[in-house]
This record gives sequence, structure tokens and C-alpha cells, in this order.
Amino acid sequence: MSSYDVHIGKLISERRELEGSGTYLICTPDKDILEVDSYAPEDGKFISSKDIEDALYEFCQSALDDYIADGSNKDVYTFSIYTDSYNGSYVIYINNQASLNDSVDSAYVRYQKQYLEKGYKHYNKTREQLYHEFKYGEGDYPFMYENMPARLEKWLGMINCLTQVEPDYLSIDQRFIFEKEIVDSQLFLIAIDVIHRLQDNLKLLDQTDDFIAYVSAADGVGGDYLTFSQLIRRCVHEDQLYKALPDLKEKDFAFQSAVQAVQQKPLHEQVEHWITVIERGEFGEGSMRSFLKTDYEAYEQLIELGTLAIPFIQEHVNGSLKPDTQNILEMVLQDLNT
Repeated sequence: MSSYDVHIGKLISERRELEGSGTYLICTPDKDILEVDSYAPEDGKFISSKDIEDALYEFCQSALDDYIADGSNKDVYTFSIYTDSYNGSYVIYINNQASLNDSVDSAYVRYQKQYLEKGYKHYNKTREQLYHEFKYGEGDYPFMYENMPARLEKWLGMINCLTQVEPDYLSIDQRFIFEKEIVDSQLFLIAIDVIHRLQDNLKLLDQTDDFIAYVSAADGVGGDYLTFSQLIRRCVHEDQLYKALPDLKEKDFAFQSAVQAVQQKPLHEQVEHWITVIERGEFGEGSMRSFLKTDYEAYEQLIELGTLAIPFIQEHVNGSLKPDTQNILEMVLQDLNT
């Protein structure tokens, strides 16, 4: 996932544009996917990113209405749009303090029972530890909304076929046209826009002081690391983010301290450090994962060294690095040379 982390990170942080601009993908009833540089109205029904955004916004409105009608609108601390950009799906999650406490209490009893019966250390957790794990564990929320508007579900089904290049799964009775940009994880950017668009709607919720509304990533497209290193920061002001997630603030400060320590070294050693971090992977010493970040942040550090670092980076590109590390360094060199 390392080079993917950098590629998607550049998109979310607005370091690069969406790929595929000016190109269109046509889905046909004959189960074909056609790539064209232009299209005419008779070529099919065009679905824009704004169409998808409007449908997702409608979905979020419906989820909010259903949640409020359920009678649980008290002390709400989170609203999230769970986004799977590869398989083409959105799920809305909402949770409140009472529900969180119920889930934690139930889990605590269950875990203690498992620990006493089987002795596995994994189950020997305090209630506070479980509270921390469950608070933003969307899969444990009872308030999950996945019944999308019919048109959104249909469009995302086609986007799934486009992303995975699986035309055999197309099941449509007319031709549909999408901008090719949609397969470049644009579903994340659409969800971020919807979060910002929802600000007035979210005021209908009885929010806690640490309430946050954000976009989260499915496990296969970045998971928690993409969510908490980048997506959530495009949705939530830093002060509110740190109020909701004080542990994240500690991780950020630890990372800043690590960066400052590296910056005291000669340039070639700084290059060596960040390349070593990437090469060692997520379980290596000083890995980005230990700061709840991705290798995109290591890429950022190399970029910030500027063009003077190019010769030192090139020395490593000519060495025996893992393919993923090699790909990242080639991205760094390309970006520094432009």
C-alpha cells in the first residue's frame, strides 16, 4: 500500500489533480466499457460528479432524518461517510454517548468472561481501553445507514465496474457516460464536499462539545491511517479535531518532534532517514504508522528538502530498494523536477 498511500495522499492534500481529465468512460448495455475523448448527447446519459454529490447529499439528509425520527438524538458525537472508492460504496454512520456506553459495557462483560474462560491477554482490557477502541469504531455503531437512493446505488455499481475494469458485471438498459476522473478515487473528494455542504443540516443533531463529522476510508483503500492522517483533516478544524481525539494530538506532536530532530542532521542524512523509514515498512522503527500516518508524510518530508536533495535521492534510486520504495522516490524526483 506504500506507493498507493503517496498517490492517494497527493490527491487528498491537493498536491495533484485528478487523473483522466478530458476523457470519458461509456458503459453500454452490451457490457462494454468504451474510453473516448469526447461524446455527444446521443451517446448516452452523462453522470457528472455533481450528480453523484447531490445524490450522496440526499442520502445523508435521509440518514439524518431517520436517525432523529428514531428518538436517539441526544449527545451525538460523530457523523461519518464511510467511503470505499474501489468497490464503489458509501455508508453513513452516526453514534451518541448512550449508545457508545452501552456497547462498551456489553463488550467489557463479554471480554472479561472470555479472559476468565480462555486466559487470552487480548481480552484482558479495562473499560477505558474498550471505550477508546469503540468510540470511533464505526463497525460497532448501531446507527448505520446503507440503503442509498436508487440512482446513487446504480451509479456506484457502474463505477465499481469501471474501477475494477469488470464490464461483465454491468446490468443496464441504456448507455451511461462518466468522466474518467471518477476512477481516480474521486469518491473521497465528493464525500468531503458533502461533509462541508451538510454543516447546516448537522445542526439538527444534539451535538456534544467534541462532535465531529468527517469522511472515513474503507480498509482496502487506506483505512484508519488514511482517515486520521488526511481525510478527517479536510473535514474538521484542528482545534475541534484535537478536542475529539486528544491521542491524535499527541501523535502529531510526537511526529513534529521526530521531524525537528531529523532536520538537525546534514542533508544527505535526512534523505537517508526518510528513505529508510519508507523501506522498513509499517512495522519498522519510526514508521509513519507509529504516528498514525502513512508514507505520504515521509514523501512530504523529502519534497520539503527541495532540489538540493535530488542528487542524494538519485543515489538511492540506483540501489537495491523494494519496488514500492523505488516508486515513491521516482514520484519525489518527478515532483521536485517540475
